[in-house]
Amino acid sequence: MATTPDAACTTVTAAPRLGVRHRIVLLVAVLAAAAGALGLAVVPHLPGPEGALDLPWIAWVAAFALSEVLVVHVQLQRDSHSFSLTDLVLVAGLYLLEPAALITAQVAGVGLVLVLHRRQFGLKLAFNVAQYSLAGCLATIVFTTLGRATALPGAWDWVAALAAVAVSTLTACACIYAVMRVSEASLGFSELPRMLALSLPFALGVAAMGLLAADTAAQNPASLVLLALPSGLLIAAYRAYAKAREQQNNLRLLHEITSLLYNSNDAPTALTDFLTAVRGAFRAECADLVLFGEKDDAPTLSRSRDGEKPVALQLMERTEDADRLIEWADATGVLTVRTGTVRNAELDRYAARHALKDAMASVLITEGRVQGLLLVTGRLGDVGTFAESDLALLGTFARHVATSLDRGRLETDLRRVIELQEELRHAAMHDPLTELPNRTLFLDRTEHDLHLAARNGQWPAVLYIDLDGFKPVNDTYGHQAGDLLLKVFAQRLHACVRTADTAARLGGDEFAVLLHGPIDDQGVETALARIRTELDLPVDLGGGRTAKVGASIGVAVASPDTDIDGLIRRADLAMYTAKRRGRGTSVFYDPALEEEPVPPVTPRSANTTPPRS
Repeated sequence: MATTPDAACTTVTAAPRLGVRHRIVLLVAVLAAAAGALGLAVVPHLPGPEGALDLPWIAWVAAFALSEVLVVHVQLQRDSHSFSLTDLVLVAGLYLLEPAALITAQVAGVGLVLVLHRRQFGLKLAFNVAQYSLAGCLATIVFTTLGRATALPGAWDWVAALAAVAVSTLTACACIYAVMRVSEASLGFSELPRMLALSLPFALGVAAMGLLAADTAAQNPASLVLLALPSGLLIAAYRAYAKAREQQNNLRLLHEITSLLYNSNDAPTALTDFLTAVRGAFRAECADLVLFGEKDDAPTLSRSRDGEKPVALQLMERTEDADRLIEWADATGVLTVRTGTVRNAELDRYAARHALKDAMASVLITEGRVQGLLLVTGRLGDVGTFAESDLALLGTFARHVATSLDRGRLETDLRRVIELQEELRHAAMHDPLTELPNRTLFLDRTEHDLHLAARNGQWPAVLYIDLDGFKPVNDTYGHQAGDLLLKVFAQRLHACVRTADTAARLGGDEFAVLLHGPIDDQGVETALARIRTELDLPVDLGGGRTAKVGASIGVAVASPDTDIDGLIRRADLAMYTAKRRGRGTSVFYDPALEEEPVPPVTPRSANTTPPRS
């Protein structure tokens, strides 16, 4: 008889008003209600066998429990299904036990195994108990309807027993298919016949063994011992078949997935395809690959998450979780682990911190060097969890990734991608003409300093600089000369500020300096004096031409009542005040400046980058 799938199917777009979990809860409620109605209204009124074997009810519970422990796991479309000897005990019970007692013994025995042996709880346990109860009730009703169920009076009773098992198997498969369909709307209807094709022959074969057991028990109970050997051989043979089938599927899957790494010339695409395939293989919500570069290279994260666009080789700003998982693996020697299997495992704490239902992790290591971490989290569906076979397959995937990295080809590609990312990041944060930080990076560093000052009280200051006399140079000598002047001034400005300070070009002929805190008025005056000294030096424009420019500078010192917008606005206001009062001057922000009218400013010439609006 087919029992629960070890993996419910992939969650897809939920119904407009009902999520996947709620739909599964509703399905379980319907199954439980149907089983309860049949168990209370129909089963108690069914006739019992006339020649019942006098065995204690608890013995039947133990028989059902033992039969459910002896299971065979078969992979179907990357879902694991279980087949047991339960039908053998069920058929024997149809002939030898009262219907109501049979159903309660089956539910009790199977329920004990699910809780104590398979560690099932919550919705998964409820689903299994409900489908077992419903299948048992229907089997009993079919058997008593088609045959008299007395003491094997003829072949028609055998037909009735086999039909009862067939109905039980069909019910179990239909329940499993229903929960898979609820979780994965794209699941085709062809899956149900395929499930039946796998489970029905085994169930009928076990049922035939049950008929033989019932007949033997009615004539000579002691001879039941002789059935132990063929029954054991039957389950062993089917287990061997299932194991071979699973290994074949895993080898095919392993070839498909690792080929993505070996045959691709595009490292980011190869990694995202690999992780998407891994996530699909385990029906997981998310698959992460953390890779550690050589020496001081920053770690990168590649991720495939259900419902999100994959990311590849994203620089990691925080690596605490990965570091803890790898430190635990190094200390314990357990490189591949899943939640709930190793006591005091760091992966369990990781899952708890991130509210994950379950997770698996494997450390990528070759020749003593840790190259990364492969992390698979969140088995999709409310009924399934990761199994021991999943863990073994994950370890195999991790070894192939580590081997690919160790061969150097992928790692070389990764270094190139990381270098390109650094170049793109630098270009996005720096002015292309002067190589100084641009407005985006300047604002980011200023905001960071303000947040830091809110904790330690060391408030920074901002200098807003507008060059005086730049437009005549630009108009007289041309844009190339103007560009050269801007580059020379930028170099001098960068050289005259402290290492902890940030000089930036905001656009056009506007610059800014972030003076790292703590800074007082005297410190600001020292910085201003250095900048004025640099401005007094002429700039060689080539061809015997030289030029000098001045600057109007606004100063704003941060305080607990300023945020980044307020600080920049105050420095900007002070700069315009300095420009109105006489070019080449500096003005510290004062609240009284807010009362002075600000006349419109004539647009200035801008080189390379447009002026600030």
